[in-house]
Amino acid sequence: MVAVLHVTQPTTGGVGRVVLGLARAQADAGLDVTVACPAGPLAGKLANAGVRWERWESDRQPGRSVAAEMGALDRIITAGRPDLVHLHSSKAGLVGRLAVRGRRPTVFQPHAWSFLAATGKARFAAIRWERYATRWTDLTLYCSGHERAEGIAHGVAGPGRLVLNGVDLDHFHPSTEPERQAARDALDLPADKFVAAVVGRRSEQKGQDIAVQAWRRIRAAEPNAMLLLVGDGYRDARDSRAGVVTRAAREDVRPVFQAADIMVSPSRWEGLSLSLLEGMAAGRPTVATDVAGSREALLDGPLAPGGTVVPAADEDALTEAVLMRLRRPDLTAREGAAARRRAEAAFSEAATTDSVVEAYRLLLARL
Repeated sequence: MVAVLHVTQPTTGGVGRVVLGLARAQADAGLDVTVACPAGPLAGKLANAGVRWERWESDRQPGRSVAAEMGALDRIITAGRPDLVHLHSSKAGLVGRLAVRGRRPTVFQPHAWSFLAATGKARFAAIRWERYATRWTDLTLYCSGHERAEGIAHGVAGPGRLVLNGVDLDHFHPSTEPERQAARDALDLPADKFVAAVVGRRSEQKGQDIAVQAWRRIRAAEPNAMLLLVGDGYRDARDSRAGVVTRAAREDVRPVFQAADIMVSPSRWEGLSLSLLEGMAAGRPTVATDVAGSREALLDGPLAPGGTVVPAADEDALTEAVLMRLRRPDLTAREGAAARRRAEAAFSEAATTDSVVEAYRLLLARL
């Protein structure tokens, strides 16, 4: 039985959901799975899924805590003796590779490159680190082709494999009219409004500020429009004049997709947005910024478009794309059905799990 240690600093949002899905599915497939992460929502969900959890406290940003985090992770690895260590996102990628230094097979999954969030000297340092750390990375898993291309363009070389993010297609499914109404009631949304929703941690990366700026113009043109913002960093509130509703993070975000007419993904950078894929699985068209993964998910390939992409931080283009879908329910319905077909074709959680386990097998066979 292969023993796998997943390591993650984020315990919520897309990374937390990816780690939970992988760990649960791998345990069901017979792997010996442990997850090291800070105390928080993910720990309880792992326990409910029967997955072993090791407490590893870590701050989001690098700093003086790194040395202590390395020591704590080294103790977990020494005690557990995993066959393979799978590091998720930039902070675990930093601490984990410094702690392991090639002593055990190491898989790194960026979930969006660290240097995309930095500017100036910090960006230069992040690029240099990612290049240097490839010596301690046996395999990099890319969640989109764009993410892989970004790494290569910045000189981050080494063995890699494309493993598209996936979602639970049974849980996230197109809603019936009664489900839609129940979801709107639960979120305290009017039944007769056009609702566009943004799901994600409130942050510069996720670009909610861009959506709010665009919404002023959308609301002026179409007073029936409402913007719903859901995620960590928000509290339950309503600005009726602006047509903006905020809701705190929810354990199950499915009602948000059921309540929405369209999804908006205004991120400044991504690897491949999990909430975008969840909305597609729920049969909701998405207006997304043209960052890593969005075009591949919504437009590329032989299937009909599941939405559209606009330039990042372009309020004018975002405004026009949303208004077009508000005014053309036929387009919204057509793109929503296509989005579901795209999710079924390429973004199932089961296919993602199978691909990751196959990557493990091939890696261990060649080492």
